[in-house]
Amino acid sequence: MSGIQKITTVVDTIGNTPMVSLTDVEGIGATEHSAEFVGKLEYMNPGGSIKDRVAKHIVQQLDKQGVAKDALLVVAGPGNLAVSLSMLKRRLVCLIPERTSGDRIRLLKASGVTDIVRTLDGALPGSPEHPAEIGRRIVDQYPGSVYVDEEQGLWDLEECYKELAAEILDQCDGMIDALVLGVDTGNAATHLSKALKASVSGVQVVGVEPSNSAIGEQNIVNPLARRWLCEDIGRAYAPRALEPGSIDMWIQVSDPVAYSMARRLIKAGIHSGTSAGASVAAARMFAASAGLCRGNRVVVIIGDTSRNYGDTLLSDEWMLAHDLLDVHMLGDLQRKQLGQYRGASIEDLQLPAAVTVNSDDPVGAAVALMSENEFSQVPVTGAQRRLVGYLTLSAAQALIDSGAALPSSPVKQFMLKFAGSGGGSISRSKYWLITPETPLSDLAKFFETHSVAFITDSSRKFCLGIATKQDLLTFLARRNALCF
Repeated sequence: MSGIQKITTVVDTIGNTPMVSLTDVEGIGATEHSAEFVGKLEYMNPGGSIKDRVAKHIVQQLDKQGVAKDALLVVAGPGNLAVSLSMLKRRLVCLIPERTSGDRIRLLKASGVTDIVRTLDGALPGSPEHPAEIGRRIVDQYPGSVYVDEEQGLWDLEECYKELAAEILDQCDGMIDALVLGVDTGNAATHLSKALKASVSGVQVVGVEPSNSAIGEQNIVNPLARRWLCEDIGRAYAPRALEPGSIDMWIQVSDPVAYSMARRLIKAGIHSGTSAGASVAAARMFAASAGLCRGNRVVVIIGDTSRNYGDTLLSDEWMLAHDLLDVHMLGDLQRKQLGQYRGASIEDLQLPAAVTVNSDDPVGAAVALMSENEFSQVPVTGAQRRLVGYLTLSAAQALIDSGAALPSSPVKQFMLKFAGSGGGSISRSKYWLITPETPLSDLAKFFETHSVAFITDSSRKFCLGIATKQDLLTFLARRNALCF
């Protein structure tokens, strides 16, 4: 037990991230004759990304410069650095590209940042829309504020990445043939390349960027032609912090390849983001092109967490709408969404007829009815037997036991009520119209956020039955299509 870290501060948990084998990731193609692929899990830093290391060193330098701890920091970048700085309790105005997913925006707002300014994707240096120019204008308006941007070379990050390189070498026992990492500001690529090449002869550093990015071209191009979805890597120009010669080989990865590989990483238990998907896919491409085989080791930087991408990477609907699933994954998803139900509807569940209570019935009678029939909930009807809500056994029994409700109290005072039904219930739930003709694929989608479905006629006049996810599982088992 002596090796377990005692109670400490968040900043002291930054770094020393684990390194894991990627052999079991689908699509890596690892065999006994292939190179070894390992991932450095930087998303396991407390703030969820490699930028925790950067934020720690920037804060240390601010303290050495005598900058007040409550000084306003104007931070530019895709969002991870801002998340890390907010974790370290700094006041922030965040300059975030339009491409950045909503999850990080919500996280930053919850962290209490002062404000968020969305910036143009691909804005060129020197243009009024570039984050550096916007940041300088904001700093001019707030005396004592500081502009924070990795790209401008304002911070000494050599020691930051020396520490990371030392961890990699220690975990690999000095045996590394290639490092593969996504490139954005160029700081990680520049400093890791220097540190590793100073210790390991012949190590190759592979830079990864999205298709249409221009970092590897080392020149400025038309930003309007530079569009991609993969976040946190890639630029429409070569960043100032990237030193020429740091990267031995550039590999561009398309959005579908990056997103599909990121999904495969998640399925393998590595909950990383889209830049990691691009990097792992690029590592496989590099190993094949370089002829690496058994005995060679490729280390991939797994930069941030998949939890930043709930609206995008983790959304089947978004992935389908943007055509980001490869053929194999698309087929799996279509079979999952449609094939397992084969056009069946709720009618095919063969549900028993619904037993209901009236909103004026006593709560005690409703509890007795549910207990006698082993129901977890019962639909509640109002005037003309129209469905207006439902009552759960656990809640009703707890209300009676606590004295909050008398057995003679009317159900309508304590039922869970559907929005738009009128009356005075203790809670409201959005009503979804579900009829016997509703496809089971739609019902399965409904159960992603709900525990019970009340089946009605199309006019919602009568409650015809109750369905739960267990009814779907029973249906699939009957058709011998149950697969976990």
